[in-house]
Amino acid sequence: MDTPLVLAALLSALLHAGWTAAVKHTGQTTEAMTGQMVAAGLITSPLLLWLPVPAAQAWGWMAASCFFNWLGILCMLRAYEQGDYGAVYPLSRATMVMVIAPLSVVFVGDSLSVAAWIGIACIASSLVLMASQARGGQRMRPSVLGWTLLGGVLSAVCVMLDVQGIRSSGSPIAYGCCAAVVNGSLMLLRQRHRPGLWPAIVRHRRVVIGAGAASMVSYLLIVWVFSQAPMAISAALRDTSAVFAVLISVFVLKEKLSRLQQAAVLVAACAVPLLRL
Repeated sequence: MDTPLVLAALLSALLHAGWTAAVKHTGQTTEAMTGQMVAAGLITSPLLLWLPVPAAQAWGWMAASCFFNWLGILCMLRAYEQGDYGAVYPLSRATMVMVIAPLSVVFVGDSLSVAAWIGIACIASSLVLMASQARGGQRMRPSVLGWTLLGGVLSAVCVMLDVQGIRSSGSPIAYGCCAAVVNGSLMLLRQRHRPGLWPAIVRHRRVVIGAGAASMVSYLLIVWVFSQAPMAISAALRDTSAVFAVLISVFVLKEKLSRLQQAAVLVAACAVPLLRL
């Protein structure tokens, strides 16, 4: 995997960690997430005036991907409402890595080297380690674990469908912009009657707009990477976002990094060069 693609995937991961943490930090996760998705769609809508229309065969993949993305987000919101962000987020990303890697070989035909498999395993292990550390040795409630795992699986299915749509679209960036508009519309349709939705969005408008912009840049970066590189490797690099979330907590929020978290970050860092082989 070429260096520019690796850097793009890592930047996508950093942005993803940043906007999800900001949304969770509002204390009104569902409302802020809805606003963020709507903002992302609005921000990208003008770009569609200058971009080519995605090929016809991509629209079916996009519709299926957006549907599974919507279901996955609803599951993750349930998990965030009941559990700790520091445990739910990395465990969901680890689930995605472990689901995508084998399925990408079976259904998409991606070919992975032994080094790549080791790198993917390292990233998944580091994420599971972070999730267990966030719980402080305590077991995660069954309902939280269930929603987290289900959200991770649904998100993995979404990624697989997305990759098929991206590669058949003829214009990955146009595909990404269209998907953002559809995702934002679906989320707004689902949450439009939620009490206090609009006051909450207005109250957190800076987070909503900033997260919307960051999420869109993050998504378009990984869309480009998916169009150029194997899905499993790209997804594993993107899911180092949990590692960046820990680093943000240390260097921005000035929180302490435990030895287990240090080990998890080191394991994930060692995986990156393996994924380039």
